[in-house]
Amino acid sequence: TPPTKLESEAKATFDKVGEGFAITKMELRIRGEVDGIDEDTFRQAAEGAKEDCPVSQALKGNVEVTLDASLA
Repeated sequence: TPPTKLESEAKATFDKVGEGFAITKMELRIRGEVDGIDEDTFRQAAEGAKEDCPVSQALKGNVEVTLDASLA
């Protein structure tokens, strides 16, 4: 189901770690307008996209990545 509109935002948290700073958390927020699907289906699709994302894969195990997805 192609989306009519998608808006995404990523917020990185930098914290002091040892002698320097590091990204410790990445908060993803996505809002979408998609005809023909319900909220649960949208969240599942967004979660799948997060898991398959090359950036999420690079951060996995090093940075906490959270997702807040819902239909607009």
